[in-house]
Amino acid sequence: MFGFTEDMTEKQELVRKFCEDWVYPNLAEIDAGKCCPDYIWEEWCKIPGFASPCAPKFTGGEEMPFATCCAMWEELGKADVGVATGFGSNNLGSFPILLTGTDEQKKEHFGNLLQGKFGAFGLTEKGAGSDAGAVATEAKKEGEYYILNGDKCYITTSGKAIETKSTLAICASTDKSLGSKGLTMFLIPGDTPGLTAVKEEDKMGIRGSQTCELHLENVKLHESRILGGPEKGLGFGFKTAMMTLDAGRCVVAAQANGLALRVIEVLVDYCNNHMDGGRPLSKNPAATFKIAEIEAQTQACRQLVYHTAFMRDAGLNHGHESCCAKIVATENAINATRVAMDIMGVNGIRKADPSTPQGIMEKLYRDARILSIYEGTNQVQRLVVTNGLFPKKKK
Repeated sequence: MFGFTEDMTEKQELVRKFCEDWVYPNLAEIDAGKCCPDYIWEEWCKIPGFASPCAPKFTGGEEMPFATCCAMWEELGKADVGVATGFGSNNLGSFPILLTGTDEQKKEHFGNLLQGKFGAFGLTEKGAGSDAGAVATEAKKEGEYYILNGDKCYITTSGKAIETKSTLAICASTDKSLGSKGLTMFLIPGDTPGLTAVKEEDKMGIRGSQTCELHLENVKLHESRILGGPEKGLGFGFKTAMMTLDAGRCVVAAQANGLALRVIEVLVDYCNNHMDGGRPLSKNPAATFKIAEIEAQTQACRQLVYHTAFMRDAGLNHGHESCCAKIVATENAINATRVAMDIMGVNGIRKADPSTPQGIMEKLYRDARILSIYEGTNQVQRLVVTNGLFPKKKK
């Protein structure tokens, strides 16, 4: 890939080797449950820096560039989007801390992750999905403390963060009269009384990642638990969440590109080996032209993702580009699985061992569907892009 640094290439090759050893051979077990088996995560954490790639150096981490993280998660997404989503929660749950956390909060949070624990980012609620400003979880001030009550849903690896007594970045309203401007992000230890994972979702796809519903009942936190501290962090939760999603959307786009690359690999192999009318399907332009179109679209999507990643590493505003990348990359990945099923016919919908060519496409189809939904639906991405193209005039 043009523009890849030596570090990006090296890390991506390490991920590829890891997937060949641990993910591809175990896809059936990964897809059978609600979460990637612990032994695979433990092997991942043995690779220096991989437990928390973005951890700052002063916390003991490697502080990998964002572009390197995207290269790694493209390769993980190629192997299994569920595993990529679950392992990626340590980046997503860390972006708020990187953006606004104090040094003490960063040391606590990344200290947990570098030990092989999971973090989590809690924004979504049943009544506040695409509209983050509608967050109903409330944090009432009582002296130097805040009492949090509410519920969060579809929070990746939050159950594991609670189980391992790690840290979670949770968004709550400290002033409902201010709407989104009254949201504040809290850094909550997983063993805080009143914080519980009440439900683990059984999903159609990305079954290699844990997704939980959280309940907060009279969760008592000192004001020092406000991300960034009570002076800088109060009421800054919405902006922190949006900046977090700018990064998360680009990573989702990278995962989508990985899945599309996997679809292309499977289709090329299938067409080379599947006989149609006495000759390989690869000799039929009706099939191969469709694969060529997917290849062209995927390579274009990859360029946009890495362009966005390089912008972020350069400290440039990349929200617009991140939204564009998520739209085109995720919809390309979803379309790629549809086209693959058209080419493969019944062979594409067979439910079999996903570690075999006979069973992988059905799994890829299920995994792809979430890509246009999480980290902000693609309809919301279009709204953000539209607002950038047609900004409201100030009165």
